[in-house]
Amino acid sequence: MNIKIKYHLMPWEIDYALLTFSQLKKSSYHLNPEDKIYIDVALNLSSYIINWEESKLPKEYFIDKFNSLLLILNDFSKVKSIIYEGDELWGHLDLEKTQTESHIDYYMSICPDMWFHEHLLFYLIESAKQIKNKYFIITPEIHKLWDSTWDEITNKNFKDIPYDKWDKTNIFDIQSITSNLEEPYLQSTNNFKYAGWFDLYSKSFIEELAPIPEEWVGYGPWDFYSMIISDYAKKNNVDVEEYILRNQIIFEYHPDKNNKGGFDKYYKNFLKLNDIPNQRQFVESKFSYYINQWVNYAKTKNILK
Repeated sequence: MNIKIKYHLMPWEIDYALLTFSQLKKSSYHLNPEDKIYIDVALNLSSYIINWEESKLPKEYFIDKFNSLLLILNDFSKVKSIIYEGDELWGHLDLEKTQTESHIDYYMSICPDMWFHEHLLFYLIESAKQIKNKYFIITPEIHKLWDSTWDEITNKNFKDIPYDKWDKTNIFDIQSITSNLEEPYLQSTNNFKYAGWFDLYSKSFIEELAPIPEEWVGYGPWDFYSMIISDYAKKNNVDVEEYILRNQIIFEYHPDKNNKGGFDKYYKNFLKLNDIPNQRQFVESKFSYYINQWVNYAKTKNILK
């Protein structure tokens, strides 16, 4: 199987790349040798987002570090690196819209600040091979989050944590628990719920069912959008399903339970960020339009009958 991983990185997230790439490298030792990994990595240096002339750290610092870290990936995957230095709004949506390829069987997106166990990639790929649905998503379990909508994909060890204490567990506690869990298994969900943090999608899900609207640029709630259209499609007898990979947990790097900050603030302190419109709010203000637009698209493509 051919699996493409998409990884979008802002300069202040550069230290997460070391953590992610190292975990992917360790993950590679557990993979079936017949499975081929393709990784598209983008470093976003857009001057629309960052005022480089007034920043104390030059973009060359991040470019040099980025290129050095890519060496970790080279011997087990086919890497395509992108460094965006333009002056337009650019983000993960722009990366993902251009990354579909005919030979890819499954797509994945990884958020830079996510910790994952080195066995997770193996279990995701092997689980995907067993699924017969045309359109599907596999998401790992997570730590408790801030409201009940996340409960279905929350690992049982964290179910009893109060919602207002969701960010009081450090990542090392989560790592310790994950290392001692039972054998992973798939379970279908009652509702669509995922966040694009470390999910695997079938080829048809990304390319046919839920392509990113062409007019979306930069950043936007594609995860929420795709959940809504997946729910609509399933209620209209489309073969779409979400599965939880139980006993594999992902979560943000919180190095200290009393400090939610990760490994990025010390870079942001030396970068001048421009005051730009909230792209997510703009998209959400037109959400009904985009959903109706998708319904028309799905009928045209005979996804909806």
